[in-house]
Amino acid sequence: MDVEKRSVRFLNRRGFFFEKRYPELLGLWKSVNAKRVILDGEIIVLDEQGKPNFYLLSQREHVDSELRINLLSKQIPATYVVFDLLHLDGNDVVNSKLMERKELLNKVVDDGNGVVKCVFVEKFGKSFFKEVAKQGLEGVMAKKKDSPYLVGKRSDLWLKIKKKRTLDVIILGYTTGLGKREEFGSLVVGAYVDGSLKCLGKVGTGFDEQQIRFLLSLLRKIVRSEPTVEGCELNLPPQRKVVWVEPKYVCEVEFLEFTQDF
Repeated sequence: MDVEKRSVRFLNRRGFFFEKRYPELLGLWKSVNAKRVILDGEIIVLDEQGKPNFYLLSQREHVDSELRINLLSKQIPATYVVFDLLHLDGNDVVNSKLMERKELLNKVVDDGNGVVKCVFVEKFGKSFFKEVAKQGLEGVMAKKKDSPYLVGKRSDLWLKIKKKRTLDVIILGYTTGLGKREEFGSLVVGAYVDGSLKCLGKVGTGFDEQQIRFLLSLLRKIVRSEPTVEGCELNLPPQRKVVWVEPKYVCEVEFLEFTQDF
């Protein structure tokens, strides 16, 4: 964010700039008391209850039409939640302690103009997490107070603690994958809703090699040419395909929330 030039840019984890999708957030520089900063944060869209809504956020993603972008920016405006400060006026602060960066962040960034600083709670982490779960929110981040900002790395200094739910689902098929998992990418699953079997989508994480071999040994015996249910829009890349199977097996999956489609 270059305040002198009154410019704001958003960079995602894949290295793509995407600020054009969120014109309502391009005035964030007004809330920054510095010449140039790099912030770490997350864009969210709030529902009528003031809670982050993944379904609403997904409507803002991958939109290229300028007319559509401007319309959505007014109908379902986004908010930028700031977690951390990485750079301040020519100085990288990633090696400073977390609480030192938090102190700088509070001096540099004000709430307003679409930006909100993420609050943190000391000492009462367990009770705070219980309240977060009670409110139906996704979870919390637990961070060591003296931790640096490790760019592009994971460590036990920061822990993501999520509230998870489970559901028994019916295996409708599986997708092929890429690279080492060319034979298996994910399961396609469904569940009964009001007496009818409905496709829920893909489950692609949490499988080791032994589990994949076991699944393929079962599913390859019950392959069918057509899907059991209609409406399985999986949006796979051209190099991957779906192998449909008889709805014979059930598995348990973990998930965070149902989208509005369900």
